[in-house]
Amino acid sequence: MSQSMLAGLLAGLVVCSPASAGRARGYQTYGPFTATSATMEDAGEVSFPAYSGGVPLRSVRLTLRHHISYSFRVENQEPIAWWGQAPYGYPSIYSFPWFRTEAGGVIQSGVPSWTISLCTVPTLGPYDGIIDFAGPAGMQRTVMWDQCAQPDYWTTTVQVIDQPWALAPFQDADGTVELSINPMTWLQKDVPTMVPTEGSLAGGVDWFAWDDVVDRVEYNP
Repeated sequence: MSQSMLAGLLAGLVVCSPASAGRARGYQTYGPFTATSATMEDAGEVSFPAYSGGVPLRSVRLTLRHHISYSFRVENQEPIAWWGQAPYGYPSIYSFPWFRTEAGGVIQSGVPSWTISLCTVPTLGPYDGIIDFAGPAGMQRTVMWDQCAQPDYWTTTVQVIDQPWALAPFQDADGTVELSINPMTWLQKDVPTMVPTEGSLAGGVDWFAWDDVVDRVEYNP
């Protein structure tokens, strides 16, 4: 092949760089974005750019991290010290965050629920006649970092969303995706696996906070 023919063939080639390939499939990435702290009383909020690629949105990959903290108070109202004694176990704190869109729908965030067993707190003694959440029969505790349940300060999750109905919120017409974080929280006291009777334990969860960071939003990854 002559040099002139080779030059002509090379001139006809189109080299697709990684950047141009990403644009061709509509790939976009943003982050990080820090949400306001979320509790049952005060929903957290986070916002980030909506998809604006030139091709249809096929999937969204969310990389999130979260940290939990909580406060509770309990008082044993039984005349015996049953805490953790067979056939009873330990009450637990349960919380799960709903990530809701502006329209009120729920997105698949991939953030797991938490069940915090109170097996690590001191045994509650027999009821002393006063519901004060103190003394041998009661306690109050605030935990800003439960290193038993969450050894690392942040827990990271990755969620891929690819259902057509679930992709709609990421294509908001105003160019911004706004999410609210609405946790559900309660003290689990299942009879008879956790407590002797429904009235065995007074108190409950004062607050359970979720601190969330959307580290990365990837459109058409």
